[in-house]
Amino acid sequence: MVNGDLKENVLRIINERNRRDEEQEFNDWCDYLLSLPAGLEFMPKGNFKADIELQPLRWMSLGIDLIQSSKVTARVELAGGVQGPPMSSYLPYPVFQIGAEIFLKGMWLCQFPECRALTHSSYIDSDKRQKYLKKLGSNGLSHDLLKVIDEVRRIPEYWRRPSIMRFLKLVERIVRRYYFPPYDADKRTRWADTRYPKRVYEDVVHVSSAEGLTSYPQARWIETLFRQMEEDVDHLWQLRAEVSARTKSRRAK
Repeated sequence: MVNGDLKENVLRIINERNRRDEEQEFNDWCDYLLSLPAGLEFMPKGNFKADIELQPLRWMSLGIDLIQSSKVTARVELAGGVQGPPMSSYLPYPVFQIGAEIFLKGMWLCQFPECRALTHSSYIDSDKRQKYLKKLGSNGLSHDLLKVIDEVRRIPEYWRRPSIMRFLKLVERIVRRYYFPPYDADKRTRWADTRYPKRVYEDVVHVSSAEGLTSYPQARWIETLFRQMEEDVDHLWQLRAEVSARTKSRRAK
């Protein structure tokens, strides 16, 4: 018992010390942020400026990153009360909307050879960047997932492949079943406001409810669907192979 009590006391002291250290680190970080200029703007160094990325792989990769941002609702419990991997999780409304949009627009960019050919250090001039940005943004594909899906479907290399057409059909069904814009404001803003929190109102009797719009499929199913499609698209266009070949060729010179 004495040894057990000693071990318990040591663990308690260590845990308390770790808690104090973490709290101090957090406070130091807050103090650092408050020491920065109020009008601080993050800018690239020199004459560089941040602009639109046009490499399809990066769009699809970022889309997958977002789709991995699930909300865990239950975990496997291991021996000793240790939490294990997720048993149940879902993708919140805004996460799916943004992740799917970015991924699908990455698929759309694949149709352009100059986009597929981009490497880490490739350059595209300002006029071309603005042209693509206009097509990708509110004047072109916008945030309407169903419109983006329809545009991707029209690319010949895609509608010739049953696996890709099946993926697009599944994503459309997911959108319509779980993530479709359900309220009037979205009709004016082309889906942009679907990323905001929702409440269900009954204006005739002046009541509302926060429940509803919370029944989603398992996040791991959606993640698997998009990961498989990333592999198929990469194989179709030979994206990674082409980028790797160009990078090696440039280094050889």
